[in-house]
Amino acid sequence: MLAIADRDYCRTVLPAVSRTFALGIELLREPLRDEIGVAYLICRILDTIEDTTSLPAPARAALLESWAVTFEEPHNWPMLAADVERMFADRSLDGPDHELCRHTTTVLRAFHGFRQGARDAQRQSIIEMANGMAETVRRELRGEGLRLQDEEDLKRYCYYVAGTVGKLLCNQWALDRKSITPAIKAALDERAVSFGLGLQVTNILKGVTDDIARGVAYVPHKLFAAAGIDLQTLLDNPGDPRGREVVAGLAEMTLLWLDEALEYTVTIPATERDIRLFCALPLVFAVRTLARSLRTTDVFSENVLKITRDEVRQIHAEVEAAIADNAALRAIHARERQAVLSGIGAARRR
Repeated sequence: MLAIADRDYCRTVLPAVSRTFALGIELLREPLRDEIGVAYLICRILDTIEDTTSLPAPARAALLESWAVTFEEPHNWPMLAADVERMFADRSLDGPDHELCRHTTTVLRAFHGFRQGARDAQRQSIIEMANGMAETVRRELRGEGLRLQDEEDLKRYCYYVAGTVGKLLCNQWALDRKSITPAIKAALDERAVSFGLGLQVTNILKGVTDDIARGVAYVPHKLFAAAGIDLQTLLDNPGDPRGREVVAGLAEMTLLWLDEALEYTVTIPATERDIRLFCALPLVFAVRTLARSLRTTDVFSENVLKITRDEVRQIHAEVEAAIADNAALRAIHARERQAVLSGIGAARRR
């Protein structure tokens, strides 16, 4: 059984590590709210292990590989959690993500308080994510660093980080809601990975400068080459119009995944308002962020690329009013999508 103290910690820390997803998770009915909230925190811990390039790569890769094997074992997960907490014990590793890692025991104890079906629904995706992230860290050991070359390289990376989460969610929906019949789940499974990919690439656009500071570059090299510029030049001169062309190439491929995310969302029965909201809100936020990325120099500057709180409130109200109406959701997506297409066109007419 999920202990109240563990539940309360997980609920409290969630908004600190993800404003956008916390908003959607808090809308879910129980037990999904806590089961998916804790799953998100587990993913965030794994992501932080992978991302903290100031820590030795061999230790990070080994810890991720160990996670894939032991996180679900009743007798071994406390030792795994203690290993994570030791790795992040240095208080110079500050910020909410590192603080979360220092509470891995609480998060995994919450996971082991779930009903068995929920643990089963999440297990394979978490294992796949941990192994995929270990593979990414192993690239550092080979001296390759993390520099993605093309769309396939980007898709592979994003699959492990977010496509796996899309699969986890499908399992949870089917476990908890009778309306998610085998036929509907099969239709959701077909688009689950695209749902995760689209949201993850948008996150990449929001964090380009921070990523570079850690020595990684998720925007594929091929896009810079096509625009006739290199990444360092853009970092030194974020207003260079060729940067918009780089973003346009990334936005174009991402928009196709977000179109699939829309179809994923409207496949969920209209009676499941909370699940629809959970999916629709980050989708609309993502498309709005894509449009903004094409109108600003913030992508390659030190400024943070994000939509405003007023926009978040406006989108939330509009999507909530339309959530049971497929035509209305499609209209919202079409409007936001057109803004992205206009931005792509403007970038390529420079």
